[in-house]
Amino acid sequence: MKDTKEVKQNIRYLGFETTGDGGRRFDFSITAKGQSSTRVTLDIPGLAFKGEQRISYQESAKICYEKLKVLLDSESGILEPLHIEVTSDDITRFRHVPRGRVRTKD
Repeated sequence: MKDTKEVKQNIRYLGFETTGDGGRRFDFSITAKGQSSTRVTLDIPGLAFKGEQRISYQESAKICYEKLKVLLDSESGILEPLHIEVTSDDITRFRHVPRGRVRTKD
């Protein structure tokens, strides 16, 4: 169970780069008062941007942010590695989360 005196963590989007398969690699910085910043990278494979169910480049950073937020809110937080693959299940789960909506744990 998480400590009731949780430290507020801030997620800052640092940018992206295109990967060799046409995917995107997103970098975020996690900061909290009294702690050094942690850099986290999330990869979305190129296939996610192709086909009938493709995601747009504009929504891909939001999907990564939502996944990262859920990981941070979980009891275990983010554990190694700090390089995370975004799966098709993640895309389905986080694609249509409205901004500001309360995220639930499954």
